[in-house]
Amino acid sequence: MTEALAAARTPHEVFDVVLAPALEALDAVAGAVLLVNAVDGRLEIAATRGDEEGAQTVWQEGPLDAAVPAGDALARREALYFEHAGDLKRAYPDLEARTGGVAAVATAVLPMRLDGSPMGALILDFREPHLFTGEERRFLRTLAAQCAIALGRAQLSRDLEARVAARTAELEGERAALDAFVAYKEAVGGESDLLTLAQQALQVVRANLEHVSAAYYERDGELWKARVWSADIPPEIALQITAGIPVNAPNYAEATQSGQPVFVDGWDAEANSVQGAESYGAAAFLPLVVRGETRSLFSVGTRAARAWTERERALVRAVARGLTVTLERTEQARHLAEQNAALAGRTRALEGFADLTRDLTLHDEPYTLIQRAQEVVLSLLPDGYALYFEPQGDRWVKRAQTGEMGTEALQAVADAGLPYHEAGNLLTPYTTLAPYYQDQYAQDTDNIGDLVAHLGASATFPVMVNGQPRGVFAVVLFGKLRPWSGPERAVMETVMRSLELALERAESVNLLAQRTRELEQTNTELARSNAELEQFAYVASHDLQAPIRAVTSFAGLMAQRYGSLLDARGQRYLRQIVDGGEHMKRLVDDLLSFSRLHTQPRELVPVHTQTVFDAVVERLRGEVETLGATVSGGALPVIRADAPQLDQLFQNLISNGLKYRREGVAPRVQVWAEREDTGWRFAVRDNGIGIESHYLERIFVIFQRLHGRDEYEGTGIGLAVCKKIVERHGGRLWVESTPGQGSTFFFTLPGA
Repeated sequence: MTEALAAARTPHEVFDVVLAPALEALDAVAGAVLLVNAVDGRLEIAATRGDEEGAQTVWQEGPLDAAVPAGDALARREALYFEHAGDLKRAYPDLEARTGGVAAVATAVLPMRLDGSPMGALILDFREPHLFTGEERRFLRTLAAQCAIALGRAQLSRDLEARVAARTAELEGERAALDAFVAYKEAVGGESDLLTLAQQALQVVRANLEHVSAAYYERDGELWKARVWSADIPPEIALQITAGIPVNAPNYAEATQSGQPVFVDGWDAEANSVQGAESYGAAAFLPLVVRGETRSLFSVGTRAARAWTERERALVRAVARGLTVTLERTEQARHLAEQNAALAGRTRALEGFADLTRDLTLHDEPYTLIQRAQEVVLSLLPDGYALYFEPQGDRWVKRAQTGEMGTEALQAVADAGLPYHEAGNLLTPYTTLAPYYQDQYAQDTDNIGDLVAHLGASATFPVMVNGQPRGVFAVVLFGKLRPWSGPERAVMETVMRSLELALERAESVNLLAQRTRELEQTNTELARSNAELEQFAYVASHDLQAPIRAVTSFAGLMAQRYGSLLDARGQRYLRQIVDGGEHMKRLVDDLLSFSRLHTQPRELVPVHTQTVFDAVVERLRGEVETLGATVSGGALPVIRADAPQLDQLFQNLISNGLKYRREGVAPRVQVWAEREDTGWRFAVRDNGIGIESHYLERIFVIFQRLHGRDEYEGTGIGLAVCKKIVERHGGRLWVESTPGQGSTFFFTLPGA
């Protein structure tokens, strides 16, 4: 896409390159491009894709203001994402009424700016809700930025062609008015040096008007200084006009400010600060105006009379007009050359970005990408080198370099690193987050002294990754004073932005790879854990249960056959064997149930929790009646669950409420459920002994008991089983308790 944009020459070619791939890449249903009209500042529809012809959408032409999404995004300088149905209408309540269109379910509005000015907006619509990932947002920002650059280049080329055509037509129209200047134009020929042309203009005036003196002035601060003058001007007057005439001299100032020729009959030389020129009875001052600014003055004077004739005025005007036309052409050629250079620079920057983008498919190492950016920049500039530094503690550490620094001593300083607070060329862009240009590298900038005497211009840039400065990218050229041109700045800043996008992408790739490795490791550990649990389940169900049954069975037989032969101590020992065996059997059964939560998961299906609750209460009826307890529940919902595990969850929590009762207080257990987001929050409350606050987390750990078996029977596994059941359903289990008053167990489960 980047290569195609670099080749696009018209806005429609740019739209074809951008919209179709954008719709396909994000599965968008439609797209549009709105551009800002440079004349009246209104938004205009430039292109649409996906919508049926004549479809009425909310993306219409209108004023550029914050009341519409495109204007709002341009004003805020950030992309706007509306991911769910109704988001766009909530943000702009009157949008549909104003436009007569219907907003899409999800929309992305991407502002396009170029050189700080609003250009327009790229808009994508979606038929379904769309959650924009970080990668999609980076892709869209990159797409909008490249689209803006390509559109700017296409529009600039078109504007330049229109200007050249208009100017050519204007000059053709003036041909008749310049007939008197034919001889001068022939004399000028192909000369492009303005002072040479001014000298030839003086010769034309003197050849046609022998009694007229002439001079050509250029402004130098607050003075008009003569650069070329006719030979008949007396030396003492020539000395004054070359030294400079104040810009506020009356006749000079009038011509400068009005931009129109000023012909003075009966000229006052002394009032205009030209002493000794009283012999000139008439004078004229003709401004050379380019783009509304007086760039030079062409002045004539005559000693033969005190008034100008119409012929003299016409000839002088023609000569001055010829100089102005030449100056305009020279200025326009220079301006066109600069704009062409800027266009070429942007094209080279796009090509450099394409190179970086291709490299990203081969490299995800940040310093490799930075070095490639250095190579791209240096390939577009005169002889020099590029460095990249990052702050580390109290020093700047060099991480990448391209090109030789010119001396071994300067190289050694760079390799050793620079003090953080003394390296101004690095600290300035890093703290201001803006480029720092020097047309002549100042020796005291980084406190390196004479080691940098051979260096010329320098430019340093903050390298931003995900909105934070990572380091500083430095470009240094050899030689003396060399101003940075606009095209060069545009090239470097475009490549820097491209580098930042590439680094963000590389960081995302590395982070994704790391998370993938962590996930693979976690899956491996889970697989091993599941295998161990399956093995444990097998051992518990086969290897442990058989000997336990043997112990309890033989102990029971001994009690039946030989119990009468044993004394009281022996009978107590025998009962302890039977009780211990029974407890061991319950412990193994509970462990087996705990392991089956992992090894035998079942699909979650709609379950009536009221039915499950009623079955558990019926099963516990005997214990409830014996204790004089009450178990009550409100209307319970239908949820997605594993019914046997839900039964076990209610069984364990209600049984605990009955078991851990206060002496002399009839147990009371209440169960209810409340709607919460997309699921339900259940509560099981008892009026039992309660739990101290520092034990609230410990009770859910397997084998953790707060009481001895002689106080409360149990294996210490029940609440751990409850926690695993709830978590397996995607919920959370916790407890709130007041010692001596009771506890409330809360858990969340998904709705049906």
